[in-house]
Amino acid sequence: RGLVISSCGSTGRVSESVERLKRLVEMNIFDFVFSFAGVSTVDSLVVPALNRFVENVFAYDMGTWDALQASFGEDRRALNITPVMLSYAEYRNVKDKPDTKERVIDTRVLAFSNFRDARPWGLDIYQCPNPACGTRAHNIIFHADGKQHYGRRWIQTLMKTRCLSCGDARKGIRAPSWVHQCDGDNLARVWYNWPLTISQRMEIGIMY
Repeated sequence: RGLVISSCGSTGRVSESVERLKRLVEMNIFDFVFSFAGVSTVDSLVVPALNRFVENVFAYDMGTWDALQASFGEDRRALNITPVMLSYAEYRNVKDKPDTKERVIDTRVLAFSNFRDARPWGLDIYQCPNPACGTRAHNIIFHADGKQHYGRRWIQTLMKTRCLSCGDARKGIRAPSWVHQCDGDNLARVWYNWPLTISQRMEIGIMY
């Protein structure tokens, strides 16, 4: 039982909306809810990946999160257009109770990290860390700082930023600890729990 919402903007992006979508899974109405989490999409680029996701879940009986990584996570063009949100339930073994399983809910965003296109570590909601500014990511220049790592260590690359609005410049910025790189060879693909907490939002410059 799944719900695929083919819309972008606030649906999978605004915290209040995401919490409502999560409730559909928590109340056991659906086993998963999928939505785009970007500002916009391009149908011709995202539809093939969306079709593969649905096929992976319902035709090949893959786990929901694995199905997402095997569709959008394998399609750089689709994920470069928009991050995607998935709230899903899975049954996990209970510690010290081998014959018992519990229904656990996770809500994550799968995203593509791209400094050049103002999505550091997949965070297109990044803002200027200067409290007096707070301009959005499209007015900030992001570059790798120092040694650039590749392969499985790519996420260890440090970042430097320069705000085009206020001139604030920062160096030596590490990826937030709550941003996780995807398994396997999905280089530059990351996931993080969604929506972000207040402290996580403040860590990437969001002060409200």
